[in-house]
Amino acid sequence: MSREAFYQLTAEDANVLMSMLERQGDRPGPFAAVLREKFNRSSVFSREDIPPDVVTIDTQFIYTINGVRVGPHVLVHKPAGGLPKLALSVCSMRGLALLGLAIGEKTEIPGNDAEFEVLTVESVLFQPEAETRPKEKVGGAAELIDQAPQVVDFRPRHRKPVISDDDDPGPSAA
Repeated sequence: MSREAFYQLTAEDANVLMSMLERQGDRPGPFAAVLREKFNRSSVFSREDIPPDVVTIDTQFIYTINGVRVGPHVLVHKPAGGLPKLALSVCSMRGLALLGLAIGEKTEIPGNDAEFEVLTVESVLFQPEAETRPKEKVGGAAELIDQAPQVVDFRPRHRKPVISDDDDPGPSAA
């Protein structure tokens, strides 16, 4: 696996990897090595802060294998066997390797016949974390959820002085 990769995970994705790592134990093998490296070379973000171009669990994306376009696929947290064609399990070598990569980033994994596969994220079509955030306007300001005008008038108001005919200063004068 390439040492150049830097992974970005949500806290939920990191928890999934942690449970997978606990189940792996000290078993050797390429999957365990990729899993350990993924966990050790990742930064963890909240759902609100993960960049929208990163592959997370339940993201729909397109990627390439040795330059050949594949997908779109949805990365799922289910066992690899018996999934529909559009699903890619995070429990598979390719799914695990792609988790946490951003558009344009690539990684290498052991392939069949002792050759390496180069996986590259081409595009992210849907990321659930990005869909929960407020949409941004073209100018970069967040769109108001409440469409009513949000106006606060800071101009000084003209007040009439209150003059009392009573000459008793009250208890405060004592």
